[in-house]
Amino acid sequence: MRLLLVLAGSATLLVGCRSASPVAQAPQNPQTQMLARAWRHSQEEDQGSVQVYRPASYSFPPARGREGITFEPTGRLTKFVIAPTDGLLPLPGQWTWDNAHVVHLRVAGPPAQSYRLKIVELTPDMLKVSRIDPR
Repeated sequence: MRLLLVLAGSATLLVGCRSASPVAQAPQNPQTQMLARAWRHSQEEDQGSVQVYRPASYSFPPARGREGITFEPTGRLTKFVIAPTDGLLPLPGQWTWDNAHVVHLRVAGPPAQSYRLKIVELTPDMLKVSRIDPR
């Protein structure tokens, strides 16, 4: 009986350790749940340096292609860029919160990219961001 309790306790400890990996934990910010979805660039709505994204399910006007970003609550992302054949090329990456209004994106290449986006506005129907230049 004692051996069974020790084994059960060890299994619980191992499961707890496994879930503590950086990728398995959601980025810490109350806005994570609203941000974690597939967004497509609505370039028709851009305002100067502010880019506008809408949920992928949004009824966009026709365009030759729409770049986008899918944020997963685990900290993973997929950036979609327009491929040479006019389709979308998915690039994997990771994202984290730098602070309450800035996300840091690290995207595989080519070319690999690391940049920050300031969240200007975030609602269930719209994401407005401005890119922060590296220092």
